[in-house]
Amino acid sequence: MTAPAPSTLIPLSAFALFLAAIMSFTLACASDEELPALEARAQEINKTVMCPVCPGESIDQSQHPRAKAMRGVVDEKLAEGSTNDEIREFFVERYGPSVLLEPPREGLNWLAWVVPPVGILAAAIALYFVLRFAVRSSPRSNGTPDDGSSLTEAERDDYFRRIEAALRSDSDGEPAARTATDKRDSGEAVAG
Repeated sequence: MTAPAPSTLIPLSAFALFLAAIMSFTLACASDEELPALEARAQEINKTVMCPVCPGESIDQSQHPRAKAMRGVVDEKLAEGSTNDEIREFFVERYGPSVLLEPPREGLNWLAWVVPPVGILAAAIALYFVLRFAVRSSPRSNGTPDDGSSLTEAERDDYFRRIEAALRSDSDGEPAARTATDKRDSGEAVAG
């Protein structure tokens, strides 16, 4: 068996090094260590309390100094032994119920939980009936829509005669003789 050429060793070793780096990065990201219980609770609370300065951002996302201070308060309260609900209530007392990203499910706030699904259901039902009405009211005759362009038998025969005359004139190289219907279509008076 012959040894690989030196020019192929460099790409193989670079590939092996790249593969080892990817594996070590993957193993580092997938560590089995879990967050301490207090830190996990703090993150849970931080994701449900809104920063009073940054609308729509939780204190977990916001980098505003007030949000950082609020995260510090959460850590202090957890160290003192407060429950998650007590800490949320503390912020509600200070900033009002709008500080919670998720409105409480009591009082008139239940409307925020009920109205969206009911509205979507009502819109779906309304769309069903509108489409059903539109399909029923569409004009049909023998399965084909009637757009007012149907021809009588006489009009169809005249139309085909004109087409045949035009085809004959193309093959003969002469313009087709104008018929009475051609004159009528062009607005000339037909005598007689």
